[in-house]
Amino acid sequence: MRPVYLYLTPFFPGPGTWRGAFSLDFVRALAAEGRYDVRIFVPGRGPDYDVGGVRVCRFREWRLPSMMFPLLFARHNGRAFLRALRARGIDPAAVAVCHANTPCYGPYALALKAANPRALALLHHHFLDSYGLALGRALRRCYLHKLLHYFLFRRMHARLDGHVFPSEAARRAFLAVPDASWTDFPDYRRQMRGLGWCPPPRIRAAYVLRNGVDPARFAPGARPPHAGLAIGCVANLTPQKDPLTLLRALDLARGDLGDWRLRLIGTGPLLRACQTFVREHGLGDRVAFEPERGHDALPGFYRALDLFVLPSRFEAFGCVCAEAAACGTPFVACEGTGAAELLPPEDRARWLARPHDPADLADKIRRFARERPPQRIALPLPLPALLPPFLTWLATLRKTHP
Repeated sequence: MRPVYLYLTPFFPGPGTWRGAFSLDFVRALAAEGRYDVRIFVPGRGPDYDVGGVRVCRFREWRLPSMMFPLLFARHNGRAFLRALRARGIDPAAVAVCHANTPCYGPYALALKAANPRALALLHHHFLDSYGLALGRALRRCYLHKLLHYFLFRRMHARLDGHVFPSEAARRAFLAVPDASWTDFPDYRRQMRGLGWCPPPRIRAAYVLRNGVDPARFAPGARPPHAGLAIGCVANLTPQKDPLTLLRALDLARGDLGDWRLRLIGTGPLLRACQTFVREHGLGDRVAFEPERGHDALPGFYRALDLFVLPSRFEAFGCVCAEAAACGTPFVACEGTGAAELLPPEDRARWLARPHDPADLADKIRRFARERPPQRIALPLPLPALLPPFLTWLATLRKTHP
């Protein structure tokens, strides 16, 4: 009987959403390895469901609005999680790994470990913010609220057996806390303001597991013919993703690109501002806003582009860059993000723009339009190639933390 591998995440494709598609690809690849009986749990109401041949189990949790005091109900939710396991015939003693995604779900891994000390409690960091200090809309400016949660999360991080990061950039950002001098992203610097005297994190082990792609879907293929320069972007339209910088860059470069078009897939709080910018700058015949689509439809989108651009200024990895590259489409991203690690050092000046700098991004796009150079990717991206070293690390961790 294979040991159980619990994968716990708030982001997983389901009815009405494709958010967390990387998680679906990951658990599929992990199940195909055959070493574990992989089980997926997501918080929320409603019945269990199937997606892409994977069974997803739901469980109820208590949370305050806007995740205020995110660890307040940690003990109650941990007990509820264990009941949800048993209700589906999973004995905590049979669990080898509890892999929790995002910091607020680390307590679930610790609850499982309390019930089965032999299990590994992992936390997978998907963002550059690993302390939840932006949570709680009403109290995020309150220094005491911030200070309390800094120490609560720091203690939780120290108790976990291992931490998984999607990039070296994410690992460095986490270990640098509370120092935020490495980024100019104002929201994060605001979170860390006043915490400079606090001790940095202590963790037992770390592993960088880059977000690979499913090579059965994301691969070079037939590229539909089109006129001019086809540029694309897939992103949540938020300040972190900075879509307005892309629009401003294209406005600056418009006279040098000939016949060009931008296809922008995404929605979010900046959608209206982006639409207003396009209208006011006469870009309506150049920019198309497209709704979110199923993950299986993205390979065709990437292959229809000449260039993919992700203007994120605060990004732990950037799965969409890896997906575009796997489909044979070059990408431009920002310096200091996880996507930068996909490029050899000698190519980064050509393909990486300064964050939140429309002029520099415009220069990168102009250069591509002139030269159309190929792009080299430095790291293996297919998930089947990335998983065996990760599983070896897990085996080593089990020996280190019995």
